Amino acid sequence: MSVVDVKDAEVVKTVKLGSMFPSACVGKDGYLYVSGGYASEIYRIDRDFNVEHTYDVGGYASGICPIDGTHLAVAYLTANDTEGKYGKGKIAILNTESGQVEKEADAGYFPYSVACAEGRIFVSVLGEDKVEVFGRDLMPVKTLTVGRGPGNMTVYGKLVYVVNQNSDAVYVIDGLTAKVEKKIDVSMKGVGYGAAPTSCAVDGGRLYVSEATTNAVSVFDRANGKFLGCIPAGWYPTKVLVHDGNIITVSAKGIRARRPNPNGPQPVKGKGGPDYVLNLLEGAASIVPKAEVESHLKSWTKFVEEGSPLYRPAKGLKIPIKHVFYIIRENRTYDQVLGDLGRGNGDSTLTLFGESVTPNGHRIARDFVDLDNYFADGEISVLGHSFTTSGYASPFLELLGNLAYSGRYNGYPFGTVPAVFSPSYIWDALHSKGVPFRIYGEPYYLSTGAYRVIAGTFGANSGLAKRFYEQSMNLAWATDRGKAFSDFAAKYYGNSHSKEDLSRLLLEPDFGEGVSRIFTGGDSLYEAFKENGTFRTRFAEFLSHYSFNYYTWDLKYSDLSRFEAWRNDFEYLMRENRVPDFEYIWLPNDHTGGTNPNYPNPYQLVSENDAALGMILKTISDSPVWKNSLVLVEEDDAQNGPDHVDATRTVALAAGPYVKRGHVVHDRCDQLSMLRTVEVILGLNPLGLGDALAVPMFGIFSETPDTAKYVLTPPSGHLMSSDRELYDQLNNNSGDDR
Repeated sequence: MSVVDVKDAEVVKTVKLGSMFPSACVGKDGYLYVSGGYASEIYRIDRDFNVEHTYDVGGYASGICPIDGTHLAVAYLTANDTEGKYGKGKIAILNTESGQVEKEADAGYFPYSVACAEGRIFVSVLGEDKVEVFGRDLMPVKTLTVGRGPGNMTVYGKLVYVVNQNSDAVYVIDGLTAKVEKKIDVSMKGVGYGAAPTSCAVDGGRLYVSEATTNAVSVFDRANGKFLGCIPAGWYPTKVLVHDGNIITVSAKGIRARRPNPNGPQPVKGKGGPDYVLNLLEGAASIVPKAEVESHLKSWTKFVEEGSPLYRPAKGLKIPIKHVFYIIRENRTYDQVLGDLGRGNGDSTLTLFGESVTPNGHRIARDFVDLDNYFADGEISVLGHSFTTSGYASPFLELLGNLAYSGRYNGYPFGTVPAVFSPSYIWDALHSKGVPFRIYGEPYYLSTGAYRVIAGTFGANSGLAKRFYEQSMNLAWATDRGKAFSDFAAKYYGNSHSKEDLSRLLLEPDFGEGVSRIFTGGDSLYEAFKENGTFRTRFAEFLSHYSFNYYTWDLKYSDLSRFEAWRNDFEYLMRENRVPDFEYIWLPNDHTGGTNPNYPNPYQLVSENDAALGMILKTISDSPVWKNSLVLVEEDDAQNGPDHVDATRTVALAAGPYVKRGHVVHDRCDQLSMLRTVEVILGLNPLGLGDALAVPMFGIFSETPDTAKYVLTPPSGHLMSSDRELYDQLNNNSGDDR
């Protein structure tokens, strides 16, 4: 923790506290108290900023606030259980004199922030979209429904202000009556959710709200909620305070967007250096005198708004593309793979998986477009998959991802637990518009889709929804991503092609009970299938978009086998004349297992991934749908590789008759750009602020089509013998003359 002098904006002292959760308060005894995250500790700091005392508590210490001169209310984001795991969250009362936790009470999934007002304790329960109200004795008083992802809270007089991360709103609660008094909308008007408010501060008649994705603090009239303007901040502001005539903003990712990492990590022993992408994030604090706000607010607001130009496709993208194949791979930087391409902004000295390992990737980049200025929006995989599927990663997901990747949060709730879901996903937009789609291997679809149907039918507080939540938390400890479903569902592939087939199948005990155990840990879901035909039909429709024969994450499962499964499904859909407009294909093995001897080596995994990618493109280009298809390929992130431009610059590829041939495209694009391109082509509305503000990838397109087929490049010599045998077998069965 750094201590900053607000007069000269300089760090005057750094206090080392170990593993922290970013929550602090000044106690009524004059000490500063800071929560200690997974260390399950609270730190007491004196006026000289020395750690004067450390208190042990019973869970992942998150929000704290003073109750009186000797007691603190402490939220446990997750409580420690007897097996050393984290369970449901709790609220506790800590006696700062005796050092004992006097009382604890259950508080639901992921209680985040605590506020004390009018003799009551208010707890924002981020994972359940509610605020729990307790008495001083921790007896429950009331449950208040608020917006999605309630996070930080601020008390002003008798009022409690609750920031809702995922619904762009601040709810105002009357502490005396424990009722929601009003809602203040902080979204960018006419665009949709995604400003991602992270905190708020109240000063007189003004409400200041830090917004992570607009890189600004928005100013509102406290009385009527009217938007007054913006104050520019750093990158990803997470906290705003008003103190001693100053507005202080803390930005988690600092002020620099360019982070070259020529010494970035490599998955091969002896290669690369220490510059891991998360280590390159350096936060910053900005201090603005309150007296300067009124005179500058108009120009500052214009500055913020011009930093996010809005593209409105009123006339559309007039290119006759009907089928989009959207392929997601894993973890590579541009230089690490394409630095040796011989054109574009590459550094061949940083290349590890060059043309000898990825001949098809290089051929696609040369034959079509080399995108040498393409970036991932998140630093790590759990953020990347959220961006590729939803165009958004919530502040809580950003926080939890950083904690997990640094070893300060155990378990893997990402993509499976509702607390880290985005408000909307690409498949939701496709479904609402009636656009046919197919998902291959992406576990985010399974969990978010199942929960949407369950909660949408029975309610988020229903017993079935609660059992889904508990099971998703259990799976976060027991298995990785969608393996449980892949292992179970493969044998039912031939009977799962339509919602009618699946609706019948859900009534069969073997299948219905198996699905029920995966999603709810028991038979309750199966009972609902039998009792509620409408619900069963909805659930069957959701499952019908997921290809049961396509295996999800497992580095021991070859990407060439994934290609074989995809091609079998593609050929079936071709025969039925129902190739969907959108296919989401996860091709993950270029992730590699590093030097882990339990997996093939990185060169083998990357080469099989490249061969599978080439064969997918070849299959599409040989088919009748090629003439109006677009193939888009990107990595979920760039965390495992060096790059001389930026640690998030990554590999992206595009192919199709309407994609330029032999061009280098220097346009600055990112994952949101690709998602927006898909939306514009398929006539979808933006999912939220991020993709709405993204400029589509106009620079890749040609108005004149070239329907020449893709010529498959022979695979890398790094292929394992088993993969080479499978490759030859698959090629011999392709109908080619080779």
